[in-house]
Amino acid sequence: MLLLLIVKAVCFLTFAKFVWVVKTVFSSLGILWQPRQISSNYKFLPFVLTIVLVLAIAACNHNTPQQEKSQIQTDKSTLARTPIETKTVSDALGKVEIPVQPQRVVVLEENVVLDSVLALGIKPVGVMYCRDCEENFRGIPNELLADVPIVGSIGSQPSLEKILTLKPDLILALTWLKNSYKLLSNIAPTVMIDFPEMYDFKERLRYVAQVLGKSNRAEELLNHYQNRIQKLRQQLGKQLETKTISVIYLAGSADVFYSYRADFLGYGQIITDAGLRLIQENQKERQLTLSIEVLPEYDADYLFIMTDFLTKDFKQANPEFLSFLQKPIWSKLKAVQNKQVYNVNWNVGGPIGANKIIDDLFKYLVKNTLEAK
Repeated sequence: MLLLLIVKAVCFLTFAKFVWVVKTVFSSLGILWQPRQISSNYKFLPFVLTIVLVLAIAACNHNTPQQEKSQIQTDKSTLARTPIETKTVSDALGKVEIPVQPQRVVVLEENVVLDSVLALGIKPVGVMYCRDCEENFRGIPNELLADVPIVGSIGSQPSLEKILTLKPDLILALTWLKNSYKLLSNIAPTVMIDFPEMYDFKERLRYVAQVLGKSNRAEELLNHYQNRIQKLRQQLGKQLETKTISVIYLAGSADVFYSYRADFLGYGQIITDAGLRLIQENQKERQLTLSIEVLPEYDADYLFIMTDFLTKDFKQANPEFLSFLQKPIWSKLKAVQNKQVYNVNWNVGGPIGANKIIDDLFKYLVKNTLEAK
């Protein structure tokens, strides 16, 4: 019984305290700590206690890692049993179970989805960017993402290694990455959004908000948008009711341009909401690739030009904005003659880009009209 108590003492006491315990035991037995004074009845007791001490320490050292390992396993088991509240949402590929309130979101896109995520008050832990665009994040100020890790560029596959190190609990992506879905979903629940199908930026905002658990915030943003649109309509007044607007994308070396259906891209939705007439309002095709020779058919009172798709060589050769307007086919346009041609970046993914367009409409239509009076 005494030996058992000593073994247990070694496992719970420091060596100094153990020595004190042994002294106490010896004293209780009427033995002094000096071996030469020990009676013959107890002459082997120090030797026995020493052996017990060595064996006890060895036993404790052997058991400690096992106890720690057991504790770690218990902690992991407890953590694994801790329920994470989830919900099931539908996406472009089916259904996926995601956290109700995701905290670490990676956005594998730089405009269409990213805008809404930022506007809803969530800062991603990782994003992709547009390497060859005039803006790294089209329609979004760079400073909003200055310290967010980049995990790839549009048009190439994202770095799975980088995404893994960010420990996301949700990944948002467009369907052009669907071939990587299995790999991405092994890292974190992945929601795929089909942009051509969900092209209305207000619908997309509501969907992203539902995924992120921010539906109330989405309605606040949309109410703010509607208030700005109403104010714009009031200030435009009747003097612009008969005015027309045309928006085109120049491509190549400005000898080709794209025209999009009025409701397909965000700027068309905003212009229509503002009660303005868009030249493309009767276009049925989602996108048309046109030769510059047919440009006069897209002439309007106000011409807004996007130059994202111009070649780098052409931009370097024409450092001044819209220098190509000096060519004969351009000079005949009504908008050119009236000096109502503007180079803009009207890429809209959500409320941030939408507000940027509304700012431009106030600037180029309302302010310029008032100044011209």
